[in-house]
Amino acid sequence: SMNALTSAQFATLAAMLDVEEARARAALGTGATPRAPLERQDPGDKTDVADREIGQRQADAMREHYRVELEDIAAARGRMTLGSYAICRECEEPIPFERLQAYPTAKRCTACQREHEQKRGGGF
Repeated sequence: SMNALTSAQFATLAAMLDVEEARARAALGTGATPRAPLERQDPGDKTDVADREIGQRQADAMREHYRVELEDIAAARGRMTLGSYAICRECEEPIPFERLQAYPTAKRCTACQREHEQKRGGGF
């Protein structure tokens, strides 16, 4: 295969995915919804209700972030199994180990990722 990784590098990245998965699962498992201490929860206090709604939205955004991360990790594992991991899905050139160390779930080389983001108008 075109895979440019040594078996040691491959093992390092697989272990990094394990750590990221455990961290994401732990974050999701807490289901942390930030709540104001009870004595501050005066039902007539509109700012408190707004604070709680903002807190809830932030918690939802965090959960969504970790759900997406877990999907990315599962997809990276799938590519590892299929032998397409560390190969850019656009140009099919090897993705350098340094990039994968920074982003173990990377699907594209840096150049193709930049192009992809410009097409989509920014974002990740």
